Amino acid sequence: METDVYWCIPRKRWSIRQRGRVINHVTMVTLSRCTMHVRETERLRCLERRQRSVHAWIRGEIQDVTVDHAADLIQIGYSPWCVSHFTTRPDFRPIYSARLVVFHSEGRAWALP
Repeated sequence: METDVYWCIPRKRWSIRQRGRVINHVTMVTLSRCTMHVRETERLRCLERRQRSVHAWIRGEIQDVTVDHAADLIQIGYSPWCVSHFTTRPDFRPIYSARLVVFHSEGRAWALP
């Protein structure tokens, strides 16, 4: 089942959303066959109001495995203040999909492109 994952700032956990409803908040989760989504109109509203909102997420299928920092994984992130898409870190190249994304407890995500 397709699942959306995004960082919930107040809870400092990853929100798991299925069929438009948040079903759980977790410290770690892994998704496969991932696509990155950003709602541009909501991003612009976020910039205008200078207030964060849920307008970016990664969609994929939840996997039961957890992967530690393997050599092939690259850190990814998103900042509405910088660009309108997810980027790799530290070089800030655009990334729109990945075979696997591992969401870690400290609020960072790692992808296998």
